Amino acid sequence: MEQLARNNLSDQLAHIIGDQIIRNELKSGEIIYENKISKEWGVSRSPVRDALRMLEKNRLVERTASGSYMVTELTPEYILNFYDTVNIIYQYAFAKAAENATESDLKGLKTALDKLEKSLSERDFEIYLKGVTEYGKIILKAARNPIVETIAMELMPSAERIQYSTLTILPDYLENIVDLIRNSYHHIMNGKSELAARDFGDFAETHKEINLENVVRRKSRAESFASE
Repeated sequence: MEQLARNNLSDQLAHIIGDQIIRNELKSGEIIYENKISKEWGVSRSPVRDALRMLEKNRLVERTASGSYMVTELTPEYILNFYDTVNIIYQYAFAKAAENATESDLKGLKTALDKLEKSLSERDFEIYLKGVTEYGKIILKAARNPIVETIAMELMPSAERIQYSTLTILPDYLENIVDLIRNSYHHIMNGKSELAARDFGDFAETHKEINLENVVRRKSRAESFASE
């Protein structure tokens, strides 16, 4: 078993557990046992609790009535609320990026866009996820609003998780999604704030539909297994 460095234990554990949640190794609604994590990594329960509090802030876990933690459930209501929220934040950020982006920002956006183009040509979801996360972070920086950036960064792990949960069906939509991001890049480069904001709105709506479809599929499979 990999040994954790003695410094920043909580940060390391938050990264490990968060990555397990994002990649669906820890399932929606699954209880997280502090003792199990403590024994697995050879640490006390204190840094485990701190790590779980960090993940709660990022909405990857939530407290139960008994005071334990469980992986936040990806319900239709959660997905609708999530995309309604990010749509408000990022439409603002895309519009501001079109007004404020520097040459350095545009260069970074182009590099991220190249990764997305590569993910499209290779049908590689991992490259897509890295590229779209990088693109989003640069947009937030270019918007030049640190309050919005802080709020959006707290939502970023949930965004990665929700997208990762659609691994089996998202590749079918990649061409449309990358096209929307490509359009946003050109609108930001040309200072067209309203069009850049609209591009993100279309992007969010596409992702919302994909994720709601995925939830319905998972529920149908679970009901099918339960009836067997």
